[in-house]
Amino acid sequence: MEETDAFRILRAMLASAGAEWAEEGGVLRFRSRREAMLWETACRPCSGGLLIYGRFPFSVGDREKGRRICEEYNRRLVRGALYLAGDGFPVYRCRAETEDPYDAERRIAAALDYSARVMAFVWGRLSGI
Repeated sequence: MEETDAFRILRAMLASAGAEWAEEGGVLRFRSRREAMLWETACRPCSGGLLIYGRFPFSVGDREKGRRICEEYNRRLVRGALYLAGDGFPVYRCRAETEDPYDAERRIAAALDYSARVMAFVWGRLSGI
């Protein structure tokens, strides 16, 4: 599957859900929500898949503690990784494998869902530091 195919599938999924998004410089951005939590999700195609980044809307005050919390959760995550961006904002990154065109939409949806569940799960621990 071509990298652009993953973007085409993602655009169709977002349009079907009535979501708004912006695309610039090869990155597609949209807002994600889980209960009262709202954050930006950015996706970009990569070889054989789609990279998904969830960026928390706050920076951590204590970066060392933030790094330790990210490392703690990274040992427990099934896919992807948490890290602190250079500006102290936590980011969760995972990948959707889209090599099989017949299964690509399901895999993208599953990766987006997993990303949202991770964001919601760690939100409280990271927002309090």
